[in-house]
Amino acid sequence: MERWVARLRGVRKCEGVKVRMGEGGTGGADVTAGESRVGFARRWLRDRRGVAWCVRGYQAGSLESRALRKVHCDGRDVGKTSEIEIIAAWASCALPNREMLIATQCENHLFPLMERIARVFERNAAFRENLVEVKRTPSWCLRFSNGFVLWGRIAGPHGMNFQGLHVDWQIVDEAQEMSDAAWEEMFQALNAGGARWVYGVPNGLRNTFYRMTQDASAERYCWPSALNPEFTDEKDAELALLYGGRESPGYIHRVLGQHGSPAYAVFDLNAYLACVDEGQNFFEVSLGAADSFEAPTNVAKGNYYLGCDLGYVRDPSEFVVYRSVPPDLVNVARVSLRGVNYHRQQCIIEELDRAYDFCAIGIDAGNNGSAVAHNLKSIDVDWHERVLAIEFGGVTEVGPFPDGSPDRRPTKLFMTELLQRRMADRTIVFPALADREAQYAGHTYSGGMRGQIVFEKGDDHIIDADRCAVLAHYLDTQEFGACSLPVMVGTFSKERW
Repeated sequence: MERWVARLRGVRKCEGVKVRMGEGGTGGADVTAGESRVGFARRWLRDRRGVAWCVRGYQAGSLESRALRKVHCDGRDVGKTSEIEIIAAWASCALPNREMLIATQCENHLFPLMERIARVFERNAAFRENLVEVKRTPSWCLRFSNGFVLWGRIAGPHGMNFQGLHVDWQIVDEAQEMSDAAWEEMFQALNAGGARWVYGVPNGLRNTFYRMTQDASAERYCWPSALNPEFTDEKDAELALLYGGRESPGYIHRVLGQHGSPAYAVFDLNAYLACVDEGQNFFEVSLGAADSFEAPTNVAKGNYYLGCDLGYVRDPSEFVVYRSVPPDLVNVARVSLRGVNYHRQQCIIEELDRAYDFCAIGIDAGNNGSAVAHNLKSIDVDWHERVLAIEFGGVTEVGPFPDGSPDRRPTKLFMTELLQRRMADRTIVFPALADREAQYAGHTYSGGMRGQIVFEKGDDHIIDADRCAVLAHYLDTQEFGACSLPVMVGTFSKERW
């Protein structure tokens, strides 16, 4: 593996890399004829430093492609977004009276991409005079004087936001997170003879994106992160440490751009979306090290629970507040912290408690979470009884079996099943948060050597805070006895591996 990465580093450092077209691909009819897109980018576009755009050698073949079906299965930070930006700008000039759709599953993937593209058209005089209309809400729509239309949409529940569209070119970003139901609507929205270009970072799921990358009739690319000229040995070592080694799923997926061993979705995205209430009243704040914090005032009386995933060395920290409205748990607040030390985090928890008077507080005991929990417990007896320091790698006793023996469950697995069960029963209510949706969409697991469940490391801070909150609620309200929960809900089937 290391020799392979080193070889790639040698390739990316060479000047004038010979352009190769992607694997497979029948080519098909041209999407359109026109100016070279590499030349177009160099002539009309500028990079973030304001200089003429210079397309990297390994990017040129993909950028000049005329394939009707193209799939990228890449590592992070290799220039996928730049390619989409160039293609959208080129199409606005070269495809009069045509329509293009840029699609993602989640808003936090679509917004920065579309905002970046819109800035190209609004700030570059060469494009601005042809731009007739820009709509950012409720969905993106850019119209041009030559009749070209650029749409930007998230999938929505079951892909409903693609219904009614009929476009000539589809570009899908972060395709690994697109649900199968969304793909079904997406396919129906493409006109006959139209093009579909798909860009994704593998996550181990054997989903529609995975099957597309195996389709020999499509033009296929795999760009590992090491191709980026700015990818250094130090960056590689940092990523290997972050993901748990160069053989870890996170490194294989996000750095090498390979599918690796099969992984499975922890949560059903459609079940999650069914629990989202877009009109819900919600308190949300993001804080940095120097920001002051005041908890909301005039909080309605009720039973509230706090879940905390503490970061600092590994930001962010996430605090989520739930209100118990039987049979529902309703997420009413979120506090996100970056660069905030552990003492300050403890003070924020105390401030939140003055507002919500929590029945129970669940804190991930990893990193310095156990120290914060210990400090809170030492305040007085009341705090000692309400604060739960949760060891994700431990076990939780949830009551006795019928024979009287204790029913002990792996804690992280049990918390996850509590969330799964509530989503399946629709007894948990989430606000519309793009960050949370992206995390739930991308959270995966695999089977370990001894048959255990292994959750992939990644961006799951909000999920971990949710886990702590639902476990705190369960332990506070559950009466142990004959009515304890069943051993499994069937989500983690070992028949899969």
